Amino acid sequence: MQQIGRVFIFISLFFLALSAQAEEVTYANDKRIEIPVGIYITSLYDLDIPAKKFTVSAWIWSTYDPALMPEDYKFHNKIEITNARTWSIIENENFSIKNSDGTVHTMTKFTAEINQDWDVKYFPFDKQEVAIHIESIELDSKQIVFVPDTTNSMVGDELTLTGWNILPIEIRAFDYKYPTTFGIQSGAKGIYPRMSFVVPIERYGHRIFWTYFLGFFVSYIIICILYFFSGELIESRVGLIMTALFACVGNKYTVDLLLPSNDVFTLSDLIQVASFVIVGVGLLSSVMLVVLMKKGLEALAQKIDIVITWLVTLGYPAVMVYGVSKALQ
Repeated sequence: MQQIGRVFIFISLFFLALSAQAEEVTYANDKRIEIPVGIYITSLYDLDIPAKKFTVSAWIWSTYDPALMPEDYKFHNKIEITNARTWSIIENENFSIKNSDGTVHTMTKFTAEINQDWDVKYFPFDKQEVAIHIESIELDSKQIVFVPDTTNSMVGDELTLTGWNILPIEIRAFDYKYPTTFGIQSGAKGIYPRMSFVVPIERYGHRIFWTYFLGFFVSYIIICILYFFSGELIESRVGLIMTALFACVGNKYTVDLLLPSNDVFTLSDLIQVASFVIVGVGLLSSVMLVVLMKKGLEALAQKIDIVITWLVTLGYPAVMVYGVSKALQ
């Protein structure tokens, strides 16, 4: 009888534990308070690629039932922009409207300087995703969940970015789990509702391609011209080669100031490397030709010169076409 009683007690405790666990899961998933959130971006400017930032002005709104929230809850005071360097609320453009069903609708305008990791692999034919990340403060994912207001969230009709095409806004809502407990004695790691407002933009890069890389293309033309120098004029090639080298170096410094440092091989790197390669080939081939001619090997020098001429004049444009076509895909 005692053993039967112990088994009964064990089974009872087991089902009680399952019941408690089920209540916790229900609280974490079904009883979370839904807060619709939307954004209207009025201004997007100071797209600073070297400094990895941009500036935005926007309206953000929410709707919630104050009876279900803490007494001091105000949406604009209980969120942060997690990827902002600095941000501030415009106080005279901060409103609350009480709806007939008892819910409160808030509208807040803010400005923020946002960190942005620009993808310049295919510059100047690059596509970017300008992102604003907001996250709940104090109230975690067990209590609330952000629901995207996709119908009303958009970029303002009057917003234009010179040189860019702005695509429709994308909203991504998810729970962000921190890898730390922030020193909380319970040892629980923080999980907070987060929402990302993403604005895809595409650069109109054709004009920039020619203007920013003009020095490299000029160096290519100079290198092509020097191969017309034959006979006694071969020794005069060095002057043209130095001119092409200065054009490459000057253009490299100009482009490097426009782009951030990164660890991927970009279209800009391809153009720079190809340009310096043809300058180096032009210098080495000219020196070799002079040496061969002084040794009386004019015929061999002429054959080598023809081969190098075709390799440079056709190879460089082929590399440019390959790089640009890959960037445009």
